Amino acid sequence: MRAKTKTLIYSLIIMSVALLFNYGCRKSNSDYSSAKSVYKIAVLSDIHYMDPSLLPDTSSSAFKEYLKRDGKLLAESDAIMQEIISELLKAKPDLVLVPGDMTKDGELVSHWSMSEYLSQLINAGIKVRVIDGNHDIKNQHPYRYIGSKTEIVANIDTGLFKSIYANCGYRDALYTDPGSLSYVSEPLPGLWLISIDACKYWDGIPFDSMTGGRITQKTMTWICARLAEAETKGKMVFGMMHPGLINHFIDQDLLFKGFVVDRSLTVSDSLMNAGLRIMFTGHFHANDIVKKISGNEFLYDIETGSPIVYPCPYRMITYIKDSALIISSDSITHTDYPIPMGQTFSYYAKHKTQVNMDSMLTIDFTDSVMPYNIARKFAPRIRNAMMAHFAGDERLFSTHEMDSIDTTIARLGSNFSWLRPYCITLWNDLPPPDNSLMIYLKSGASFK
Repeated sequence: MRAKTKTLIYSLIIMSVALLFNYGCRKSNSDYSSAKSVYKIAVLSDIHYMDPSLLPDTSSSAFKEYLKRDGKLLAESDAIMQEIISELLKAKPDLVLVPGDMTKDGELVSHWSMSEYLSQLINAGIKVRVIDGNHDIKNQHPYRYIGSKTEIVANIDTGLFKSIYANCGYRDALYTDPGSLSYVSEPLPGLWLISIDACKYWDGIPFDSMTGGRITQKTMTWICARLAEAETKGKMVFGMMHPGLINHFIDQDLLFKGFVVDRSLTVSDSLMNAGLRIMFTGHFHANDIVKKISGNEFLYDIETGSPIVYPCPYRMITYIKDSALIISSDSITHTDYPIPMGQTFSYYAKHKTQVNMDSMLTIDFTDSVMPYNIARKFAPRIRNAMMAHFAGDERLFSTHEMDSIDTTIARLGSNFSWLRPYCITLWNDLPPPDNSLMIYLKSGASFK
């Protein structure tokens, strides 16, 4: 079914439910006759914004060297962010959620610029809620790239994060966790958002080991107390944090360590049993949705990809108050960034992501498990699988791709047969669908 047809069907469903809801309000209590029952929520994750002042010249050899280990469209991030703000101002959602990694590497100047961009939404009457990601606070690599050299620039700590993003949740928080940056707000009537700080910078460990996330026991106790209170007050609750809460493909926590929160099975069980039904996440740069079920309990982890990694996505969600979420996905297909003549931005973004990822994966594999010449040959197979996962709704329909994987492994030799399941797990999407989905918030049922 074409995306526009789905959108039309969803719109008709929304209108019907809204009319029934409002009719019921008028019949039962005239005080609620003007109650709004349908809200629009945008989700924008892993922006990794790099302020242009950090890259005075895009031809910098130091920056080109850095990109060999990074698969993102960093030089393009300002142009992409300008386009995102433009599109959101036109769409006029009621709420924008940002589940972390707002900056490239926590540079103070990038945070200030991000705050200014988000202020454009706030000034237009759109509420914004943020939480930190592993790149945002006490980062040890906030650099400016000048020619062949890098210069360290100012980063930020937790106090400055709360100050810079005061208008994005902290100033009007109902509750704040004394042991982390977690907070509770009510951005929409009757909806509590628990924004969870799951970063590890509290340990004082160098940033290089801080890719992973955790929720401390004290913070978990605080979260469960807020969930219990929300239930007694009849509030709907959504969660938001940076790392994944549930594996988004088989063995994700083993194959890609650090992208699912520590003790994810225990943590997700605890949150689900405490009444949480929806968690918005990011971190792995994929548009992916997974569902956990235990008896009558359920929990959805709705991950949103990065707009500076092809296909440059963000999400637009319709929230039917207390009843359903209708999730759709959009992509940045145009920017003012100068690209080669004759190319669309989508083509440019896809090609550059492929090139950057091939380089990054080749270096990563060479550093860890295999010789360079073997890593270089296999990198495109992993890249194809990862980019399919990034886009969501991945399925290994292509026999050509499977043949390419098997042929490459056969040439590498039996010692590298373990690479086959490494690829296949990325290609095989766990249910439910990732890019278009309707979720019933009371029963947990969903359909595409």
